[in-house]
Amino acid sequence: GFVHEGLSAKGVDKKWKDSEDVSLNCLPAQQYKKHVTEYREHVMQSIRSYISDFKALATSGAKIGFLEPPQIQHYEPGGAFFGEHYESSGLDISHRILAFMTYLNTVRKGGGTHFLYQDHICNARVGSTIVWPAGFTHTHKGIPAPDEHKYIITGWLSYTGS
Repeated sequence: GFVHEGLSAKGVDKKWKDSEDVSLNCLPAQQYKKHVTEYREHVMQSIRSYISDFKALATSGAKIGFLEPPQIQHYEPGGAFFGEHYESSGLDISHRILAFMTYLNTVRKGGGTHFLYQDHICNARVGSTIVWPAGFTHTHKGIPAPDEHKYIITGWLSYTGS
């Protein structure tokens, strides 16, 4: 089907990432157009807010946009993206400039995202969207939720030209 176990640069390794992932481009065309268009507008509002704080993203002359469809990820209780990682960590994904994630449910215990160098945890609250640089300065990992499922939608904005 359309759902696959979480893949990473290391392949399927449940000690690294334990999730089920589905790309939004697997939706039927009509649903994709409606739902993804709405979600992209939500993301772009978050990105515009982020860029207002980091104006160099708007004034550098580089064009950024969506090159990859967002993904919905499901983590069973105890599952997470355990491995410390960043979003542009390889030649095949080095075009990524920003990452974004929306929590699709609230998790009461655990379930957040820990940004290591900032020593900051974003808690999983339904509807909360976070945006961050895709580079190594924002290395992060998931925090397991021992008793609850966690659902997110995540994606990237990439360099698309100059």
